Amino acid sequence: MESLGTLAGGIAHDLNNILTPILAAAQLLQGKFFQDEERSGQLLTLIESNAKRGAALVKQVLSFARGYKGEPTIIQVQYLISEIIQIAKQTFPKSIEFFTVIPEDICAIAGDTTQLHQVLMNLLVNARDALPDGGNINISVENKFIDEAYTRMNLDAKVGHYIVITVADNGIAATNS
Repeated sequence: MESLGTLAGGIAHDLNNILTPILAAAQLLQGKFFQDEERSGQLLTLIESNAKRGAALVKQVLSFARGYKGEPTIIQVQYLISEIIQIAKQTFPKSIEFFTVIPEDICAIAGDTTQLHQVLMNLLVNARDALPDGGNINISVENKFIDEAYTRMNLDAKVGHYIVITVADNGIAATNS
């Protein structure tokens, strides 16, 4: 029962992350940006992409409930990160700046785009919460090869090519009460 509660809490958090930019963009469209066609178009695109992401999350939850695992797709991480930063820039406080370090030769990966998007968005929201007075969020990506020596020290690891994504902020440390 506890694990179901944890799952429900995670789903609620993820849906909140998806709905926040939708609601913010809808409110902006009703306000001063209604006359600005270019900005309105950007906000409508933001609403559409987040609504699709919400639908994908619901589909993922239903698949989980049925015990189904989706087929992985090829993900170009640099494009996914670019999209996430665009969403964050439009919805986070303007006092937060984003910096990325993504090499041109970064490997594509196989995975679930919705899940990776959720994880990265959750990390950015956590970083935002650590920056109440503004600051920097840095996202870096690097190729990493895991060799046999590493797998001997880490039993769950498998030899192969991977990427490492790092999200860092210069905010205040979280405290648990």
